[in-house]
Formats: sequence, C-alpha cells, structure tokens
Amino acid sequence: MKKKTILLFLCYLLLTAFAVLALMKRSHTTFAGAGLRSEIPRFRPEEIAGIKIEWRTNSVTLEKKDGNWKLVERGMKNASAAKIARLLESLSTLGAVKKLDDCGRDILERLRLVTDDPQIIPGITVTLRDAAGGEKFKIILGKGHFVKPEPGMPPAENAEGRYVRIDDSVYLIAKVFEDCHPVPSAWLEPLRLFSLNKALRITAMEKEKPLWSVIRGNTAHPFTAALPAGGKVDAGILSKLADLLSKPFGLDLALEDPAKLAFTRSISFSCADGFDYLLRVARQDKREYAIVQVSFNPDKVAVLPGENASRLLKRKAMLQSRLNFERRYFHDNLFLVSGQADLHKQIGQSPVRSGTGAADAGPAK
Repeated sequence: MKKKTILLFLCYLLLTAFAVLALMKRSHTTFAGAGLRSEIPRFRPEEIAGIKIEWRTNSVTLEKKDGNWKLVERGMKNASAAKIARLLESLSTLGAVKKLDDCGRDILERLRLVTDDPQIIPGITVTLRDAAGGEKFKIILGKGHFVKPEPGMPPAENAEGRYVRIDDSVYLIAKVFEDCHPVPSAWLEPLRLFSLNKALRITAMEKEKPLWSVIRGNTAHPFTAALPAGGKVDAGILSKLADLLSKPFGLDLALEDPAKLAFTRSISFSCADGFDYLLRVARQDKREYAIVQVSFNPDKVAVLPGENASRLLKRKAMLQSRLNFERRYFHDNLFLVSGQADLHKQIGQSPVRSGTGAADAGPAK
C-alpha cells in the first residue's frame, strides 16, 4: 500500500512538472508574439481613405468619398464596404508568427518579396493612405507558407501562413489574405437578386412583347399559367431560373454606355416581401450585359402567419435596409454577365407548357 502511494505521488510530481513546463513555453510564445506585434506599424481602419493594390501591371485603386468606398477603375462606382472593412481589420491587427533575420536578395526573391525586377514573380503590394494622401502603411504579401507533411502523406493543398515584407523587415504571419486580389472585379458586390422564392408574379418579355407569365396568390401555392392562358407550369424550369438569378451572376461592372446597347429581353419579379425587380439583358460582340432596377413598397409586404404589428414593423425596417444595400450596389448599374449564365436563353425558355408541348417563347438567340 505504501509503495502504491509513493508511485502515485511521483506521478503527481511528473504531471505538475509537465504542466509548469507547458505554461512556461506558452508564456514565452505569447511574449514573443507580443514583441513581434509591437514591431509592426499600427493604424486605425477609420484613418484610411485610400487603398492601392498592385501586382505587376494590375492594380486596384479604392478611395473613400463622403463615407463611401469608390472603385476608381470602375468610374467611381461603389466598392464593397464589407470586403474593404475585412481587409483593413486584418491589416490593422496583424501579428507575426516569427521574424526572419538577415534575409538576402536571394531569399527575398524566393519568397516573392521583390517588386523591382520584371523577370521575377513579385508579391502583391498593398499601400494605405490617409485623407491627406500620406502613406500610413505598406506591405508586400509574398509566398504562402506550407507546413511540411508527415512522412508518407501528400503535401498540403492550402497555405497556413504567408511571408510578408514591411519596410525592410520580413515576417511570417498566420493570415493568408486569399481575398486580396489586384483586380477591380474582386472589390465589387456581385449582382444577384434576393428572395426570389417569394415571387408572386414572373413575366418575361421580348422587347415589348410578352413571352410568358406565371402567377400565384401567395408563396404557399404553386404557380399557375397567366400566359399562355390554360397552360401547365413546369416548376423545374422556374426553379432553375430562380436558382441562377439568386446566386451571383454578374462578373464585373461594365463601362459601356447602356443607351448604346439593345436590351432585347427582360424579366420582372413581383414579390410578397414588397420587392419588385426588372432585369434587362443585352448581347453585343459575344458579350452579355444585364442591368437591374430594384424597388420596394412596404405597403405590399405580406403579413406572415402569426405576425403581430410590432414584428411586421421590424421586418419592414430590415427590408428597407436590404433595399438600401441593393440600390447602393446593383440598381441601374450595368454588369458584364458570366457566359455560362446565358440569361438571354434562360429567360426565353418558357416554363408554361400547353397540351401540345412547350409553349412557344420565341427563338432563344
């Protein structure tokens, strides 16, 4: 019994020693990390009024005007405030895993932290400026850091860190900055239509001529044919169209003059949440363009089962906020559409079928 007690006591001592060592190691790592963080220049996101992202000949210029971020390369249209906020928050709280001392030119080149030689793959340079144009922060995002795999295991597909250069110092950071792209389209909100599952009426047009139309009394009912009258509705075609338009389908903002484009097809949605959409589509030089008008009428918001006046009022306020978002980024903006979407064809495919087959929606040109 005494021998067993001694063994238990020794085990307790060993466990205590391991715990103390672990705490000491963790404390050392924490203090080291804090020291590295203190070396990195600091700024507050609200101080930043200009962002430049560059890689070789590609660049993005973002400017803050009257509280809104604008994309210079897209005619000062609104850039995504959420994406920019995430970038500034990441850069303003940057911490290093370790600092690489005595990095020669060859190491900088291998880590893609050199930008003055066109023969060498560079990193992405991000420069932040204040309202007066002064430089607040500059960083070169270099090569990703991949953890060495265990013996017999395949190499990791995704980086777990990134090498960066700030002034003349090189750090390994835990962030990867996968979304920091030097192309204008990456800083836009991609075009999509929201809550099409609440549509009560959908109508497709070929210029001024109706192609097809479906209608229902409320969202709990299936659609019935309004045009051609008496036909049967193929729910699968409607579902496919709604799925296409509910997901991002705008590749980029287009700088062409909409007045010079022929918008030959359009589709409108009237929804139970008070939203109306009119999407017009044009084709030119093998490209497809789309422009959308968004409107909202709070008086048309259908009351949900069991919803009292207070909840309805709150929901209308949320819907108004959504309208502000959609009008800020989508309304009356001309978008270049993904070729895979083929909106012209999708709108022309009628979901209303007569007794003799599919209703004639006109040629899907």
